[in-house]
Amino acid sequence: MEIAKRRTLSVSIIIVAVVLATGYGLIPRAMDVDLVNVFRGPLQVTIEEEGRTRLKERFVISAPTSGVMQRIDAKVGDPVQKGQTVIVLEPVWSQALDPRSRAEAEAGVSAATASLKAAQEKERAAAADADYLEKRLERITNLHANGYVAKDQFDQAASEVKKAQAVQQAAEAAVNVARFELDRTRVALQSFASKKSAASHHTIYIPSPITGAIFRIYRESERTVNSGEPLMDVGDAGNLEVRVEVLSSDAVRIKKGTRVLFKRWGGDEPLSGAVRIVEPAGFTKISSLGVEEQRVLVIADILSPPDTWHVLGDGYRLEAQFVVLEAKDVLQVPNSALFRSGMDWAVFVSDNGKARKRLVEVGQRNGFTAEILSGIHENDKVIAHPDEAIGDGSRIQSRK
Repeated sequence: MEIAKRRTLSVSIIIVAVVLATGYGLIPRAMDVDLVNVFRGPLQVTIEEEGRTRLKERFVISAPTSGVMQRIDAKVGDPVQKGQTVIVLEPVWSQALDPRSRAEAEAGVSAATASLKAAQEKERAAAADADYLEKRLERITNLHANGYVAKDQFDQAASEVKKAQAVQQAAEAAVNVARFELDRTRVALQSFASKKSAASHHTIYIPSPITGAIFRIYRESERTVNSGEPLMDVGDAGNLEVRVEVLSSDAVRIKKGTRVLFKRWGGDEPLSGAVRIVEPAGFTKISSLGVEEQRVLVIADILSPPDTWHVLGDGYRLEAQFVVLEAKDVLQVPNSALFRSGMDWAVFVSDNGKARKRLVEVGQRNGFTAEILSGIHENDKVIAHPDEAIGDGSRIQSRK
């Protein structure tokens, strides 16, 4: 009997051990997770975009009239003083005559010469008629005074003298017209291309409007320019601003006076600045990925001492970091701990080795942490990187 009881007891112990081992094997293992504390600390929310420096006041020097610009000896970057001559314009040179035009001009000179001779002959004829009629009027005047000539005859002789004098004056004017026409046709045959000194009193000297430096020369060689054509850009390199194109959804969070940090501009320390203008009109821009973006231009001033950034120039690249929120004591968690639960945000809190889902209200966020307005408390431990395998009530343990 004892052997039978011992055998039955041994079998029972084995069965119980198997059942316990099976049950233990079916119990879910605790998942290794990264736990982080909910903490309080300073929070800074920024918007980062690429920016470009530009001159606040760029002066474009244009040609006030058409002319020939002398070669510009100055180079880009050279300093200039207000009132200093930077561009010299001469009158436009006459065009060279081709053989046909020259033949026509020579024929015009010959015709003008003949017209002048004809006008001079008419002038001499008119002068002779006037001289004869004046002498005749003297004789008639004497006869009229002695009563030998009627008054009507005397008046007719005086009238003829006046007519002859008018014809003579008209002939003299015709001679002058013919002479001027001859001069005009002769000028058409002359070449002024090499007569720069003759037109020196017509030269225009264009001064610099400010004290600064040359930033662009559109064409430095001697050439003909049109009225209003840009010739040179000048400006003050110490008077720069930064233009930044930001998304319209970010622009509504940026106000006038918002603090800006300019990073990766080439110096060791970031530069400080402030927003001066948020332009009210946006524009569409295609991103590098081919996506249409609505952007807004934001203009910021550099507030750091000029000695620290005097090496910057027009069109230099930098990173602009707009500080839209700064707080010293904010309850926050890493962004990676948040996940969506329907329309709400949630986190997994560690509660005695189990994960408990808590809905939270999220405030401001930056690239690393998020502000928590309600739902959890300071020093609670949350899962830093929750995955789909974790659910409410899952067993967890801190990863070693």
